Amino acid sequence: MAHEIYIPENLMFQDYIAVIQTARTWADGYDQKNSAFLLSALAPQVAVDYSNVVAAWGIKHYTADEFAALWLSEEHLGLPPLATQHLLGQPLFKSVTADEIVVKWQQLASHGRRPDGEQKGSGGGPPVVSETSDGRSYMEHRFVKQADGRWKIASITPSLLYTTGDFMRIRRPVGAE
Repeated sequence: MAHEIYIPENLMFQDYIAVIQTARTWADGYDQKNSAFLLSALAPQVAVDYSNVVAAWGIKHYTADEFAALWLSEEHLGLPPLATQHLLGQPLFKSVTADEIVVKWQQLASHGRRPDGEQKGSGGGPPVVSETSDGRSYMEHRFVKQADGRWKIASITPSLLYTTGDFMRIRRPVGAE
């Protein structure tokens, strides 16, 4: 069976750059625990389809503020000893219209846990993590063009491939051993 590679003929370079910058800002918002970054990347309403990660969660709908508050809370990525890096690989454009762009990324979500209370490594160097857990996934973003012409993420669909380490242990509350 032949596979056709989708090549969008109507993707303007400026829109391509906007989507790339927006996705990177979204990832940096997670990793720098920066709600301003996340909010600048998100549409006012965001749908997240968790079905391929935690089936019981299904599809959830958030305002941008609710999403940022939840994912940057200590319950998720805002836990002080948790260090993360979300790397997005090459974009695969699934569809492009004047008002919507759907992109599927390869993603590596790396999670490390510093010893509770430790912000720097020995000698003032970078923080040292004592435990790690990584997740490999595909991440689909649906970008919608806003009235001001900016592209924002309106839906997120992660599809987990596999994980290493024990993520639930990495994200345990401070002081819990």
